[in-house]
Amino acid sequence: MKKALPSSFAKYRHLMLAIALFIVLDLGVLVFNFYASSQLQEDAGRINQAGTLRVYSQQLTKALLTLVQEMREGLPVQTSMAQISEARPEFNKALASLQLQLLTNNRGPLILDEAIEQQQVLIKQINETWQPIDRELTELLLSRTPSFELAEATTSKAVGRNIKLMQQATELTELLEVSAAQRAGQMRSIQMIAIALAMLNFVFIVFKFVGSLAASDRKTETAQEETRRILGAVREGLFLLTADRCIGEQRSASLARILGVMPEAGTDFSQWLRSLTSPENCSAAADYIDLMFNPKMKQGLLEQLNPLRELALNTTSRQRKGPSHLSLEFDQVREGNEVLALLVSVFDVSGKVRLEQELAGASQRIDDEASRLMEILDSDPHEIGPFVLRARETLQQINNELQDFRGGPQDVTRLLDRIARAVHAIKGEAGTLGCRSISLTAHSFESILAPLRRRSDLQGDDLIPIAVGLSEMLAELARVLSITERLTLRQTAVAPVLPLQAQLRRIEHYALEIAESLNKRVKVETHGPLLGEIPAALHPVLNEALPQLVRNAVAHGIELPEERLRLGKPETGLIRVSLQHEGENALSIVVEDDGRGLKPEKLRAALVDRGILDAGTASEMSNQQVVSLLFEPGISTLPEAGEHAGRGDGLAVVRNALRRLNGRLSVQSQADRHTSFTLRLQYP
Repeated sequence: MKKALPSSFAKYRHLMLAIALFIVLDLGVLVFNFYASSQLQEDAGRINQAGTLRVYSQQLTKALLTLVQEMREGLPVQTSMAQISEARPEFNKALASLQLQLLTNNRGPLILDEAIEQQQVLIKQINETWQPIDRELTELLLSRTPSFELAEATTSKAVGRNIKLMQQATELTELLEVSAAQRAGQMRSIQMIAIALAMLNFVFIVFKFVGSLAASDRKTETAQEETRRILGAVREGLFLLTADRCIGEQRSASLARILGVMPEAGTDFSQWLRSLTSPENCSAAADYIDLMFNPKMKQGLLEQLNPLRELALNTTSRQRKGPSHLSLEFDQVREGNEVLALLVSVFDVSGKVRLEQELAGASQRIDDEASRLMEILDSDPHEIGPFVLRARETLQQINNELQDFRGGPQDVTRLLDRIARAVHAIKGEAGTLGCRSISLTAHSFESILAPLRRRSDLQGDDLIPIAVGLSEMLAELARVLSITERLTLRQTAVAPVLPLQAQLRRIEHYALEIAESLNKRVKVETHGPLLGEIPAALHPVLNEALPQLVRNAVAHGIELPEERLRLGKPETGLIRVSLQHEGENALSIVVEDDGRGLKPEKLRAALVDRGILDAGTASEMSNQQVVSLLFEPGISTLPEAGEHAGRGDGLAVVRNALRRLNGRLSVQSQADRHTSFTLRLQYP
């Protein structure tokens, strides 16, 4: 059973065959013209060669006669001999060329055998007439001083045969010209016949094409009417996206119901999409559509990449009762291996998105609650509870001050610095206790404070965002406290006071977490007396100052592994925390690292670049004064703040804690070697 022809070929079979025949005829004419031109060129070459025989025959005869006359009169014969030496090989060359062409390469579809035979006979006769002359000329040229008798004999033979040679050459020329004229006439006749056939075929193609076009138009009109009926009945919003990224003519009636307005045909899809959603969604959609129009990409592989599956609409583009979210799905319209267009289906998915958001919110709340519970279970509720109560008390005091605040710009600045230190201290202590939810909330609060602290024209209304941040922190503290109280109530015994070693282990764990987030490697060594041996009044230093110093050592001091290797250091940095008694009434806390150290000149340049100092003031300050600025609130050398550094409040928290206890702080540092912070506290 024969395989059925493709529908497109079967439909236009006669037209395609006619076009193919037209192309074949055109190609045949082109090939024949090429062949004819080459044959005419060969004929012209042979005619020219035959004329060359006559020219050089006359030249030889003239040169020989001149040679005899010069020898008779005793004149120099060099010129005559040179002309003979030149004419003889040229004659032989032309004769050999004609022999080769006529004997081997002159047969073809438009050459008569009779003409070929006549040409070959004439060539043979010319050769027979020429050979005796050539032998005499050879002998004459081989003789360095030819005798008059030899020259006269050669001239006599050449002159006697020249007339016959000229006649034979003339006959050959005429015969070649007649043969070339006959062949040219035949070629013109064939060309005219081929052109006539091509024109007749072209006329047939035109009439056939017009008939097929009329029939196709009738079918197209019928198909368009059916398409309009279908598009008017479907519930989905449908339209075609053309290859030039424009909305097509055919659109479903439901598209206007979903969108509130029918997009115009020919509208640029990207421009239309920009009126509905954000620039980010438009950019992602453009990249996705380019992939969909790529014929090498399969639709099934791209469906999961669709950025418009849940498209959030701009508030300005939404109607009061219109959708908040749309889903645009794309299907490739292929013809063979080519993607001609994309069929776009538009759905209103607002209800689905709202339900998913509600479920996601509930799930997130459950996850957050579980995360807080696990954080507290990993720590000691008896330590977290007092910390949360202290933090809540501190924030409540700040909140009360905000509500009653009536001060000027300078008072606002001092209040912001106090809030920043308090929040930073809470963040550090929460980090050491493992309360990440509180630490992250504090970090977000710091992001609210940072731009406000850089302003000098603050008024009371500018503190509203701070009130919001405080409310969020208090809410988070309340959630953690609620879990802590439920856990502690279930414990029958009072939890014992943990030794200092437990606090130091938390510090070590906290440092390792920070290092991991910053792609650094650290080793923490800690040692000190039992917590019970340290008065409770000094505990805030451990809870507030110590985490800040360790965080500062990891974030600022310890270098990245590749930088440490370049400096000849081990990849892993070392942080050492030690507590020891100094006599009976004093305690020293030392936090040291083997990092990059303090570099006053770089600190001075960084402070100038950030606009904290002007160049003149910075140059007049001593290195000690420059370093001391790091303990001022809001001062940081980092260009951008991160989760662990850049706010400029860590060392300010340390200084504030020492001031409350009348403690002292000393700093020792060597560039690229180490930095050591020593805190000295007097027992109360």
